[in-house]
Amino acid sequence: MGHTTYLEAAGAGALSVRRAVQGKRLLVTGVTGFLGKVWLAHLLQNAPDVAEVIVLIRPKKGESASARLDRIIERSPAFRALRDAHGEGYERFVRGKLRGVEARLTQPLAGLGADAAPLLADIDAVVHFAGLTDFEPDPLMALDANVRGARHAADLAALSRGRIYLHVSTAFVAGVDTDDVREHIERGLAPNGVRFSPERELQDLEAELGRLERKQDRIDACMARAQRLGWPNVYTYTKGLAEHLLEGRQDVRAATFRPSIVECALSYPFTGWNEGVNTSGPIVWLLGTSFQRFPARAENVFDIAPVDTAARRLSLVLAAQLAGERDAVGVYTCASGTVNPFTFGRAVEMTGLAQRRLHRGSGDRWRRNVVSRLDAVCFGVQDEQAFGHARLRRLARATRSWLRENPPKEQLSPRMHRKLGGRRLDDNVRSCSMKCRTADRKLGQIDDMLRQYRPFIHDHDYRFRTERLAALSERLAPGEREAFAFDVADIDWRHYWMDVEVPGLETWSIPILRGEKVPEDEPRVVANARRTRSPRYGRSVDAAE
Repeated sequence: MGHTTYLEAAGAGALSVRRAVQGKRLLVTGVTGFLGKVWLAHLLQNAPDVAEVIVLIRPKKGESASARLDRIIERSPAFRALRDAHGEGYERFVRGKLRGVEARLTQPLAGLGADAAPLLADIDAVVHFAGLTDFEPDPLMALDANVRGARHAADLAALSRGRIYLHVSTAFVAGVDTDDVREHIERGLAPNGVRFSPERELQDLEAELGRLERKQDRIDACMARAQRLGWPNVYTYTKGLAEHLLEGRQDVRAATFRPSIVECALSYPFTGWNEGVNTSGPIVWLLGTSFQRFPARAENVFDIAPVDTAARRLSLVLAAQLAGERDAVGVYTCASGTVNPFTFGRAVEMTGLAQRRLHRGSGDRWRRNVVSRLDAVCFGVQDEQAFGHARLRRLARATRSWLRENPPKEQLSPRMHRKLGGRRLDDNVRSCSMKCRTADRKLGQIDDMLRQYRPFIHDHDYRFRTERLAALSERLAPGEREAFAFDVADIDWRHYWMDVEVPGLETWSIPILRGEKVPEDEPRVVANARRTRSPRYGRSVDAAE
């Protein structure tokens, strides 16, 4: 840009994402995840003058890191709009912008070793998406992914040219602090107000987990530590711990991006796209069955952020960091509840209406004639109905136990046994017992899911403030508002939930819950499997780099 300053180019006081990323080189983790994919594709489509995005990616069994990246850019629906925009030039464009580097974030410097310094020499910012989102995983895995991975990514940023680090967390690190959650973190102050040392907490947690051999014992121990500080589960505890450890660093200019519940795309890459099984998938699936009593408080806010909304807002924060704005550090929250609240009562009601529309066209007579006529409602956990899932599970267990303890052959006379069907009666009893066992298992899975969801759908009514992100949006250059503005105030929740979210989940998420595969796009480009020599990093790399 010569002698032209950033603000002169974008307009005095304006914020331009395109100007901020122009000519910049970014290092990104976690693009195999839902939000990471959408953000990367959206950035490349709407800010194509970014010089290069280096993707750190972990190989999987039977699939190299570069093969994983090839598969994403060739077949992921997240890149469908970008593929359509570039047509035959897509391969040339994307190969010129993306470079895959094999890495393992659980290791210091992501396992790059001597290659780290030359790789980072011209990196302007590190964006860290990678993490484990299960609510109650093995804490050893959560520590690796959510704490050590975040620290190692920040270490890379500290060695980079720009020393900029953008960390993706979750709004629910708020824990039990729910009424007025500010875009702020005070290091060493837990959600319940208890003072603690993040370093000492991590050290004690590692020591305690190291003494425990059983996974469930580790989960129980980690849950106890989390709840002692006001976090409801392993996920929010480890993400929160990472934030507190990051807050003490002086060697990077760090910002933390906290999205609420990331769900189906509002418009990008196309309406309704989703990937994997995230928060709303199991809920919508459950309400699409004969299960119609949902244990949530109807008045509580169900804070949704469509994935493309979150992706666009994250680019705003990154732009402010790259533009050198002094206050572009700290916490930014992407949420909807304080600006355009959507409640669980409305979500359950509209899920029922949307499911009814789907069921009426079903070839399944039970779904078409019975489930489509049921109305789902919210109720308090303490007000379980006569046919609530917990009581049904107890009934299934009791029935199976009674059948096992009272086999017809032993309870009936031989004559009566023969009269009632004999072997056929025994087979029917065994079949009934198996069905009770299946019902017990499925209801147990539902019970476990609802127990894990309870803090977020019943116990706490989260109200996340978003003033900092909204202020960045207000300063956007006029020509970029459609692509990057903070749009949650404009979301019509009835349209979004009934016409976008529920159909999107039925297409992209719920089949996974049924054990089915969701198809990828047909590839339009052929992966380049040639091997070459990297002129800058002095090691053998795939041509995708």
